[in-house]
Amino acid sequence: MLSKRMVAVLALLNGAGGDGLGTELLPAAAAAAVALGVDGVSAGLGVGVQGVVVAWGREAVAVALDDLQFTVGQGPGVEAAAGGEPVLVSDVREHGGRWPGFVPGALELEVRAVFAFPLRIGAISVGVLTAHRGVPGPLVEGQLADALALAEAVGVLLLHGAPVGDGGDGVLLGEGRRGGWAGPGTHRAEVHQATGMVSVQLDVSLAEALVRLRAHAYAQDRGIAEVAADVVARRLRFRDPNP
Repeated sequence: MLSKRMVAVLALLNGAGGDGLGTELLPAAAAAAVALGVDGVSAGLGVGVQGVVVAWGREAVAVALDDLQFTVGQGPGVEAAAGGEPVLVSDVREHGGRWPGFVPGALELEVRAVFAFPLRIGAISVGVLTAHRGVPGPLVEGQLADALALAEAVGVLLLHGAPVGDGGDGVLLGEGRRGGWAGPGTHRAEVHQATGMVSVQLDVSLAEALVRLRAHAYAQDRGIAEVAADVVARRLRFRDPNP
């Protein structure tokens, strides 16, 4: 049985109809976090090499956590999206061997627990719902049921209601700014452009070029978006160490 708090959140989402994640839903992410006993909840579109563009519940830690997973190419959200099953991590400290690139960054963000749920409509993969908390501990039975129901509802809304654009016509993000897919925190297009440039510079495949970008960002303790911006602006050029 769902909690009364989550029933109220789902009612808000249901009321959005065809308008997507609009202004009337700005409190919904915060209310969902309270219902689940976590510090923040976010949902994003897209998986794999393109990363996940955060489209709802876009608060600072959620965006940073997503960027971290995209930079290192690992973490609960990455596994949930790839495997199609929830990845529930009650204490990230215990998973250093599983995600050696993700865990130190998550701890630096003061995140100790992460719960990732794939957003799927039948066989269609939409994205990932992620909840995070600053103290370790699992979701209890009732909270897990709430999270699964929330993931289903948000998946439907993102698939059918959230408009996708390349500028000012994008979805309304959790902070109330209309960011589109080119707004702050949704810099995947620049990463793709930089990947293509590195591919040409090193004469390697796009997949290998993205690995090189990620490795450079990780080694320099920078976000992959920052490195990509330098490549696109030609402040950084990748050179083959063995020409």
